[in-house]
Amino acid sequence: MNKKSVAIIIPTYNEKENIVPLIDEILKIPLNIKIFVIDDNSPDGTADIVRDTFINNPKVSVYVRVDKKGRGLAGIFGFREALKTSAEIIGEMDADFSHHPSFISRMIEKMDHCDVVIGSRYIKGGKDIERGILRKVVSKMSHIYIKTLLGIKLSDPTSGFRFFRREVIEKIIDKLTSEDPFIITEVLFYLKKCNVKICEVPIIFYQRNAGTSKLKPDILFKYLFKVLLLRIGYG
Repeated sequence: MNKKSVAIIIPTYNEKENIVPLIDEILKIPLNIKIFVIDDNSPDGTADIVRDTFINNPKVSVYVRVDKKGRGLAGIFGFREALKTSAEIIGEMDADFSHHPSFISRMIEKMDHCDVVIGSRYIKGGKDIERGILRKVVSKMSHIYIKTLLGIKLSDPTSGFRFFRREVIEKIIDKLTSEDPFIITEVLFYLKKCNVKICEVPIIFYQRNAGTSKLKPDILFKYLFKVLLLRIGYG
């Protein structure tokens, strides 16, 4: 089992029903893991719940962002905080159990052979369950669009379940500017420019455990438009 130090970033917004069970599951994994909860000042008290529950646990840190909010900004903030530590591997995952902790060990093991490991729904052994046909079609078309415009040769380019060697994040951190979920694709775009070795590991992508999804149609269209802008802007 890989014993390298691992920092896992979990951006949160109104995840009070999911976050404590998720952290509990991660802490059961026999790895040297520290968890960074990056909360966008959730009105449901997500951050306070984590603090109160894990007040004496040095493996869990909570950061509350009160200024400009957004998934991308939370991710960048989390990466920077993780880089302040001695973590050799930096990961990120969703807080709603769509990314299940049971896959973390396998992904970390793969880091022995790769610079970046991505949890993929769409390679052999992976699965995207409990989602409607329309949602799956939209997802598939989006992936084709992203891979065609940006030349990202991955089966699941919008997966936010991934792990990086710290030196890879160090190379791209100052290039990242996305405020919203587009950070997922922006990171891959700059990784591709750095010619790092990216591997995919099959995962099962579950419906969120509780709460409501933040992905709305207008967010998706903005996301796809930003793919075009990134391609044009880079030249």
